[in-house]
Amino acid sequence: MQKVSSAILISVIVLIDTIVLLLCIFALPSVAQETALIHPEVAYLQYPILLGMYATALPFFYAIYETVIMIGVAQRKSIFSSRIIEGLNYIKYCAFVIIALYVIGVFILDYANALPPIVAVMGFAILIVTMLVAAGAAFIKKSTYKN
Repeated sequence: MQKVSSAILISVIVLIDTIVLLLCIFALPSVAQETALIHPEVAYLQYPILLGMYATALPFFYAIYETVIMIGVAQRKSIFSSRIIEGLNYIKYCAFVIIALYVIGVFILDYANALPPIVAVMGFAILIVTMLVAAGAAFIKKSTYKN
């Protein structure tokens, strides 16, 4: 039963990862293009914003990779493995990197008076979710692995 639930969990994670990858490849460039057309005064920021969003996708994909590794370790060994602790730390650090990149990006765009509303809404939604992930990883590590 545990192997079946682990396989389902890995499948869901891979599905989410694939959806995010497809959004990065197809949706983000079109959203950037539409934003540049709607707000021509900030069209010069189209590619820097895209680059910033792609830069935050890298820690996201690494956190997904660590999650899959942690599931495999929990399936083979125990959830009280040192590799699980390392994985939780990596996920927490990835979340902090994403938070830092988005906060820096929002401040830079706001300072330049070039923060399109759709980018602000997407950025703040991603910030909230990332903060929840970081807090969740820290809570699981602290409550499960008391040192």
